[in-house]
Order: sequence, then structure tokens, then C-alpha cells
Amino acid sequence: MTTTDDARPTGRPGDDDSTTARADHAGAVGAETPWWVRAGVAAAVALGVVARFVPRGELWLDEALSANIAELGGRAAAEALRRDGHPPLYYWILDAWSSVVGDSAWALRSLSGLFGVAALPLAWLAGRRLVERQAGAARAGEVAQRARTTATAALVVTALLPFAVRYSSETRMYSLVMLLVLVGYLLVDAHLRRARWSTGVGIALTGAALLWSHYWSLWLLGATGLGALGLAWWSNRRGDTARRDAALGVAAALVVAGIAFAPWLPTMLYQGANTGTPWGDPVRPATFFVLGLIYLAGGAVAEPQLVAYLFTGLLVLGVAGATNSRGRIELGLRVRPNAQPEAAVVLATMALAWLAAFATRSAFAARYLAVLVPIAVLVAALGLSAIRDDRWRRGLAVVLLTGFAVGIVAEVDRGRTQAGDVADAVVAAAAEADEPPLLFVCPDQNGPSIERALRARGAGDAVDIVTYPALGDPRFVDWVDYAARNAAADPASITGAALDRAGGRTVLYAFTGNYRTLEGQCEAVLQSLATVRGAPAVLVPPAERNEDEPAIELLRFDPR
Repeated sequence: MTTTDDARPTGRPGDDDSTTARADHAGAVGAETPWWVRAGVAAAVALGVVARFVPRGELWLDEALSANIAELGGRAAAEALRRDGHPPLYYWILDAWSSVVGDSAWALRSLSGLFGVAALPLAWLAGRRLVERQAGAARAGEVAQRARTTATAALVVTALLPFAVRYSSETRMYSLVMLLVLVGYLLVDAHLRRARWSTGVGIALTGAALLWSHYWSLWLLGATGLGALGLAWWSNRRGDTARRDAALGVAAALVVAGIAFAPWLPTMLYQGANTGTPWGDPVRPATFFVLGLIYLAGGAVAEPQLVAYLFTGLLVLGVAGATNSRGRIELGLRVRPNAQPEAAVVLATMALAWLAAFATRSAFAARYLAVLVPIAVLVAALGLSAIRDDRWRRGLAVVLLTGFAVGIVAEVDRGRTQAGDVADAVVAAAAEADEPPLLFVCPDQNGPSIERALRARGAGDAVDIVTYPALGDPRFVDWVDYAARNAAADPASITGAALDRAGGRTVLYAFTGNYRTLEGQCEAVLQSLATVRGAPAVLVPPAERNEDEPAIELLRFDPR
């Protein structure tokens, strides 16, 4: 591998023409794609589509909260979100969707699946545009081949990326965010090519939709706006007034998007001051990058983690890599085409996000990177197409996608919650009891998934459900001043109130020990219950591992 500051993907003066011809003949330029490659691409995309709709059991906490808030509808959902921590657009869409297809777990998740499928052709088109916008004076045949290769890579990687598959099968807003990012990318590209009112309005609407979907869009739009202003300044210095005006148009459209978000700003500020992220701690900047790559490729599964290193290498090639006419990979800041503007937006977004998290002491979750994943995929796709030798490029693609496929299998097989097992045991216990038992859930974060699972079994009225510490509505979690309220809770008195409510009925206790901000309290409740009711019977033991929710144990305390 050689390193140079002016590497080019095509030959430089003095390159041997016969070498170039041999490289072209080897399939670097203009070769027809073999049928088996096209079949493999089709199979990979089909696998990705199917994986987005495979049933995955009951809704876990975040999904159940999304469904419960969404079914409130309209203003009531927006008011509930004030005590939750998200903007409302996805919840309004989910409410409309459930009114048509129903509220089963699969039906609710299918909305995200449709968003994920809709993103696939947009990823293909974005990959193609990434190359075409930098075509310059390069040969038309080579540009077309590179554009096709990049577009195909973007399509297949998006289809099989474990991160994209996971959030296209979850009742959350992240699949919608990824779709909107691709729409916005294409609109910005079109506007910079030729400024029009239609693309400017489209950028403003898409930016507003992103802001109303997830708060990390603030950092993406901020980074994009800064990039647009920088491009306008540079174009003005070079005398390119058309480019300058187009870049200023992008910045102006993003300002309009921000103005459209202004009505929700007071709620966002209230959430930021009162809800926060009590479930985690702030992280160092490097953790953003490392965790992002790990979860991008497939989370805790070893094989996808290994190919995450390969994905990182492709990111480097997408920014600064090219293959010369002799077949050697070269690195340099002036290679063309490159994804340096896209990489700059990614880095600037992560920097802004980390600074905001550090200032507010907020936790980081890898799912927030949904605003950056489509752009990272484009950079990696361009890096893959920088490898002109067909055998090497296809071989690396097979390794990458095989690792992704392992991540998908692990994702489909992964347990998200024990709520289904708990609900089955509760239904059986209720059938044996003379009166509806009291189901006491500790902490309240276990309530939404268990209540949702009971409702799915038509057993919502078979038990009386209360949650610790507020003995309130099990459908929701009030995140306002969450840690402070938990610290002030008295397990003994709360348990006494729950037992008074139960009277002579059976008490079912579903709990998770050592929950953050509640350390030791659910165990103290257990001790208080055992003191009054005696030793319990174990109905559901805790699972060895759940990825999304900690394990839940269900106990039965019979009346004395």
C-alpha cells in the first residue's frame, strides 16, 4: 500500500497503457456483472427484507411505552411525552398505523419494517449520486461502473446491516429517522447540483420531520448547516456564485426546519431539565465511536464485532482511498471520488452530540446513531468500490455480509423481554385463584411490557396490577425527577400499602433486583412480603440473559 497526497482512481500521466488495459480487462472498468453476483445481491436484499418482519415476541419496555403513549393520540400523547423524553411525530404516525393494522406486537413493529424497506432504494440512489457528483473529467464508462458498484454496495449493506435490521423490527422511531436522513441527503445533493424551490422546501420539511422525530437530529442538522455555510464561503472565494447560492439555500432551509420545531422547544427544554437519562452515565468521546461500530455490526455477537474492523477499514477507504491503474491501493486527501464531506458531517455531528451530553451529564445509547448510520453506510460503500479488483472486492463483501448475517440470526434469536413468560404464568395463576390476584411489579420499568403482554392474551382484567414505587398505572413510567423520587421511596411502607390493597387475595410479585436508581429496594420489598405472607413459590425464574430488559422473576405469595 502506498500513501500519496494526490492519488487518483484513474491513471496518472506516465502510467503504462498496457497496465491500464490489463486492469480494465480484469474487470475494473466496464465489465458486465456475472449472473451469480446479481443473484447474490438479490438474495441478500431479500434476506434483509424478510428479517425486518420476522416475529420477535413481546414488546420490551421502550416498545411498550411507545405503543402505550401512541394509543393516547394527539395532544394526550404529546402531554405524556412531556414526562417521557421524546418528540411526538413517530408516536402520532404509530397511532394512525395501529388504527388500521391493529395493535399486536408484529403489527406495530411492521411500521418500522416498512420504513426500513423504503430506505433500501434510497440507499442505492444515494450511493450512485455520491460518485456521480464528483465525476469531473473522468471517463464516462469508469464513472458509470464505479457508481453502480457503490450503489449496489450501499443497497446490500443497508439491507443486511444488523443495526438497520434491528431497528426496522422495533416499535421505535429509529427506522423512521434513518429513512428521513436518506431523503434529506438526496434532497441536499439535488439542491447543490441545481438550486430549486422544490428541493429547498423538501429540505426544510425533511429537517423539520427529523427534529420532530428524535433530538439527535439537532446535531446532524447543525453539522450540515455548518458544512453548508463553509461550502458557501469557499465557493464565494472561488467565484462560483451558483454553488454559493445553492449552499446558502441549504442553510436557509435548515433554519426554516428549526423554526418549524420551535413550538415543541419548551417541552424539549422541560424534558432536558427534568427527565434526563437516569439509566446510564455519560461516556468519553472514544466510546461514541467504539460502541457505535460494535452495535452497528451486531452488538455483543463476536462475528459481527470482528467484521466491524473491516467496516472501519472501508470507512477509511471511502474518505481517502483509491486504486491506481497498477491495482495498488493509495491513500491521500485528494483522491476522487471521496466521501470527505460526508465524513466531516459525521464527525461534526458526533462532536456536537458529545459536547451536549457532557454539558448535561446525559447518557449515550448506540441507537441514537441512527441519524448517522445511513451516511456511514455510504462512506463504507464508496470505500468498497475503491477496490477495483473484482475478486478482492467481492471477497471482502462476502466476508462483511457473512458477519452481518450472523448478527441478524443472533438478533432474530435474541430474547428482548421475559414479559411473555411472566404473562403466561400470571394467567395460569389467575385461573387457579378464587379472586383476581394482585400483581405487584418492581420496579415500574417492568410494568409496560408485562401489562402489554397480558393485554395481548386478553387477560388485562384478570389481575390487578400496581407498580413500585408509586403503585400507579403500569402502562407508563414517569421519568420526571426519577432518580430523586426513587431515592426517597420507603419499600416497607409501599409494600404495606400494596398488601392493604390485596387484602385476602393472592399476591404475584414480578421483580428485577439491583435496578439502577433503585438498588436494593425491590429486594427489600421481597423481604417485607415474605415477612407478612411467608415463603413464596417461584413461578418464573430469571432468564440467564436478556439484551434489552434485565431478567424478571415472578413469585407467588398465597394468602395466610
